[in-house]
Amino acid sequence: MKKQVVIDYRTDKQAVSALTELGYETIPTLPVPALYDEVKGHADMQLHIVNGKAVCAPEVYEYYKEKLDIEVTCGSLPIGEKYPCDIAYNTCTVGRFAVCKMANTAPEILSEHIDAGHEIIDAKQGYAKCSICVVNETSAITADEGMYNLLKKRGLNVLKIDPCDIELYGMNGFIGGASGLLEDDLLAFNGDIRTHRNRDSITGFCKNAGVKIVCLNTGKLADIGTIIRIP
Repeated sequence: MKKQVVIDYRTDKQAVSALTELGYETIPTLPVPALYDEVKGHADMQLHIVNGKAVCAPEVYEYYKEKLDIEVTCGSLPIGEKYPCDIAYNTCTVGRFAVCKMANTAPEILSEHIDAGHEIIDAKQGYAKCSICVVNETSAITADEGMYNLLKKRGLNVLKIDPCDIELYGMNGFIGGASGLLEDDLLAFNGDIRTHRNRDSITGFCKNAGVKIVCLNTGKLADIGTIIRIP
């Protein structure tokens, strides 16, 4: 069975080709009309992987049920137009921790994490998946001060970077949204990590964690809503 990743349907051809060459089948997202244009195709706003399952927003459930090679559950919360109603599926898993804004997270996601024995970290910042780049089960990168503090308090290795050098259609993007852990030891970036001012810190941090970096395309890092690997 071919390995799958879900990516924004607007992801450039160079990145798609790179993923294909690495052996992954790319599943493009669907646009969600409720979301504003910059993020309407972001995978991390539409589905969350937990316990080997995908919990999806009802708007895209039938699509992912057909496309993905894992069990797909339909979440009960639709994707809202404005924050915080747009973050129901934007949970980030780092090892045994699930980071999210609990009050606005799909209950199916919370239930799956509880069943898995994970500790749920209730964050003020609702865009957890966007803002956290997962390096391995004990390591992460973020530019968000609140996320940094929450993860450090749990004993995780966290690299704090500057909130810059990541594009999002003319806006400032997030490091989590510009990346995705493809394998336990392989982290992909959408763009060239050398264009980020904290490149040396990022590459050194990943090397110390035993994780290799692959850049899927040239140019600046761009937030595409996370490269979501299907287990």
